[in-house]
Amino acid sequence: MNFDPLTGEQQRSFDGDGPLVVPNAFSAETVAYFQAITGLFAYFSLQLGDPVWRGKNVLDFGGSIGAILRDPSSTIDEERYWCLDVNREAIERGKADYPKSHWFFYNRYCFEFNPHGIPNLSIPDLGQTFDYIIAFSVFTNNTETDMLQLVSQLEGMLAPGGALAFTFIDPFHFSSPGQSNFQWRLERELEKGKITAAEMKDLAEKVQGAKWFMLVNGGDLYIETEEIRHYEPDQKRSCYTYHTQEYMKTLFPHAIILPPVSDMQQHCCVIRKS
Repeated sequence: MNFDPLTGEQQRSFDGDGPLVVPNAFSAETVAYFQAITGLFAYFSLQLGDPVWRGKNVLDFGGSIGAILRDPSSTIDEERYWCLDVNREAIERGKADYPKSHWFFYNRYCFEFNPHGIPNLSIPDLGQTFDYIIAFSVFTNNTETDMLQLVSQLEGMLAPGGALAFTFIDPFHFSSPGQSNFQWRLERELEKGKITAAEMKDLAEKVQGAKWFMLVNGGDLYIETEEIRHYEPDQKRSCYTYHTQEYMKTLFPHAIILPPVSDMQQHCCVIRKS
């Protein structure tokens, strides 16, 4: 599953550490890109140990235009699919393509994708509990506080026997031979001209031994702190958050932490409701 990345400001890596959201425009090329994705359902079906989701209510938290529904291998019933996202345009596009599904704009603050949103806004009551709640590359772009708040709320939306599965990036995991996930990100920022080779080396050295950290706008590093400097809304270009799998185990001791599958970089945290 290797797809050519989107170009320009729309580029977000599907198998890297960016969410499935395109913030500004949905060109025919962009929609075709999402339609070509063939790994998101496979990823979560493997992590949850269930390839048949028919008859199950599914909430795709941060699901953008519904890429998991566009996966040819998906067994999700369209009318049993709910999507919640901070990008209004993504929700409108998904609603147009899958009118039988349920689409909700969630106006919560997000550094890059909804900088004018409302901080700490609770997840709306959807009047429904869910067998599966998935979140792919959502908490890789949020603070730890946001993650803890939202995971707690999502757990409360599970049906008995349901499961919540969300991904995170371990910066020191080697998804490719000879290259850690954080090294992969730094090389992308170097290619884009956001950092120099010397800065890349310095950033890689600074994070050694860190439990978690955020890389903002390609080169601003914040290690184990959410106290970041002020950025104007038009300056909020990117925010990548990394957690080691060992640290995630301490944050969610009741969860199962699973390694990446399907050529993805992201680990999966699975919480089941008895």
